[in-house]
Amino acid sequence: MAQKNNEILVYLVRHGMTELNKSNCFKGPLDPDLNGSGWRDAHALSFYFEPLELGSIFFSPKKRSRHTAMIINKAKVNVPYHGNSNLHDLDVGDLGGKKKTPENKQLVQSHAENPDDPFPGGESFNEFRGRVRPMLVDAVRWALRSGKPTLLVVHSSVIREAGDLFNRDRHSTKVLPGGVAAVYIEDGELRAEPIFKPDSENIGKPKAEIIT
Repeated sequence: MAQKNNEILVYLVRHGMTELNKSNCFKGPLDPDLNGSGWRDAHALSFYFEPLELGSIFFSPKKRSRHTAMIINKAKVNVPYHGNSNLHDLDVGDLGGKKKTPENKQLVQSHAENPDDPFPGGESFNEFRGRVRPMLVDAVRWALRSGKPTLLVVHSSVIREAGDLFNRDRHSTKVLPGGVAAVYIEDGELRAEPIFKPDSENIGKPKAEIIT
């Protein structure tokens, strides 16, 4: 899509690639750093955002998102830059580090359908939403107040939650590692969609196959 630069309120950046991403494993409570591809993703994002005006940058303090934000921030030295643990990814507890097998994906689907039930060793979907959604709403408010877009460097689960919040479709905003989605105003309504490196492979797949 053509960027709606005058209308974008929030940029949602997915951190760069990690070895667990490459191995198709859940991360949850684990804290892997960027791999070689992930550092290249971060530098590509820095180049992408260098000419764009931003009001502030917020990031999940997990290493993969913090280091992605750090690289972006080097090109935006006068932009306020803050970590916030409410932007951590969905804590799938004991699934952390395990392969995204059909059985494990079905387990995640079961928790999505029963959002008050926490993952063993982790949190529930509703606990996750309770900390992430206020941050997404605040990011919009900060952008409206400052007149400049807010940038959030986060995880795929957070970006999908924006899709659920603004589009009522949590898969509508999926992007690959190093990808970007945007929240903007269209016909008076807040909408969100991928604008850089969309996860097009998942378009049309059953939700249970792409839940996390």
